[in-house]
Amino acid sequence: MVYNPYESNPRDVELEHEVSQHLHNLGVERYHVSVHDGHVTVSGYADDFGTKREVTDMIRGLGGVREVTNHIRVTSDYYQGFDNRQNI
Repeated sequence: MVYNPYESNPRDVELEHEVSQHLHNLGVERYHVSVHDGHVTVSGYADDFGTKREVTDMIRGLGGVREVTNHIRVTSDYYQGFDNRQNI
């Protein structure tokens, strides 16, 4: 069998769909998911660091995941902290 880098592994396609559904349910906005040989990379925007951690934990719990790269950016925690420092 000849390896074709442009063909998607069926499990990678399933993982991409599963992760997308979970991200939507967790409230992650404007997200992107890519999966290659069980390596899942996610990006998007979350309201807090807890959600970002929850995304990583959720992905690691899915069958077939070998590695997770989480590029989700947290929006509100940073800005709330910045606003609080201004009021001190």
